[in-house]
Amino acid sequence: MNLSCRFTILLCLLILSASPRADTREEIRVALDYYAELWNEGDFEALRGYYDPAFVQITTRGLESMGQRFDDINALSGAGGDLGDLDYNNVTVQPLGNGHAMAYGQLRLQFKDGSSIETWFSTVYEKTPFGWKAILTHQ
Repeated sequence: MNLSCRFTILLCLLILSASPRADTREEIRVALDYYAELWNEGDFEALRGYYDPAFVQITTRGLESMGQRFDDINALSGAGGDLGDLDYNNVTVQPLGNGHAMAYGQLRLQFKDGSSIETWFSTVYEKTPFGWKAILTHQ
């Protein structure tokens, strides 16, 4: 096999092997953008679709289930509380293999009174037939 043919085969293999990682990164980024859009619209019921049913969040208070997380969100929004506008910055997505990936970066909630909360997050995702679902978040 000549050098040109070997180079072409190698190039094709590299392109094919890189595609899933690029797709994973783009798909997770789209999921984060969609989450922020739903949050900013106040569509907290639709946010449930973002999470795996066994989702766990790790906070300074300890572990919280998806149910606990949404109880807190609903209590605050029902009381007329300002939940802020959400956006993500400096996000890195790392495929973990076997249908899992991790995203980490900064999130920011900007409130109507001009104050904001900025913190770091890391989220582990699982690929499902319905898209990427968050299974664990730490912030």
